Amino acid sequence: MEHYLSSTSLKAQAKGQLFGKYGVLIGALLLQLLCTEPLQFMCTLLFGQSTPFFVILSSAVTFLISLYSGLFSAGEAFLYLKVSCNQKPRISDLFFCFKNDPIKVIKLQAVLAGISTLAMLPASLAACFLDTTALVGSSVSTTLPSGSGGLFLLYAIFLVIGLVILVYASLVFSQCYYLMLDFPDYTAGELLKMSMQLMKGHKGRLFYIRLSFLPLMLLGLFSCCVGFLWVSPYMQAVNAGFYLDLIKKQSPR
Repeated sequence: MEHYLSSTSLKAQAKGQLFGKYGVLIGALLLQLLCTEPLQFMCTLLFGQSTPFFVILSSAVTFLISLYSGLFSAGEAFLYLKVSCNQKPRISDLFFCFKNDPIKVIKLQAVLAGISTLAMLPASLAACFLDTTALVGSSVSTTLPSGSGGLFLLYAIFLVIGLVILVYASLVFSQCYYLMLDFPDYTAGELLKMSMQLMKGHKGRLFYIRLSFLPLMLLGLFSCCVGFLWVSPYMQAVNAGFYLDLIKKQSPR
């Protein structure tokens, strides 16, 4: 029976690997945010109205933005694999997948972003109708309009189901980009299947590792997000270490 590294061991390993590299990694993170966040902000600004049409339009535009952002996510995976293999990272590594099989990255990201969009769309539409109902009711009454309780319950159900699907998919397909970098000859479909195979019996372990970062994430939030400049590289290094520990002890099919 194979023994995998614990959360504590992975974190200790990541701390050692990150020593002396934070400058490059923080620079890469800031550049990634600069290249992706303005697009998402513009989408929210332009399509933020609470109507079904704008909710669907916003979801479609967000999906397209995610395809572009996926190239940076894959580059980030490459960057942190180098860190975990004790190689020297460069900020330019962030753009590695723009010139190395970007079509495959987009195919993988299309699946991941598609699941995310479809999982949360029902809750977004329910919230839209809930806002409309509350707005109409507030113009004629100081109490909640009849039927809004049912809409809220529907929204809550859709939200919980969507989040469960989102979390499950993020665990199952969490290794896709790492696998793509290690197995460049595999197709997008084969990489998705390989990630599912690799994560069998390890979804709970990765979920626990993610939960263990909550205190640090809260500290990052309370520091006006400045702390995330250090927390994010730490988390990414642990994720890359998790993958390497997994792939060394399994033979994915």
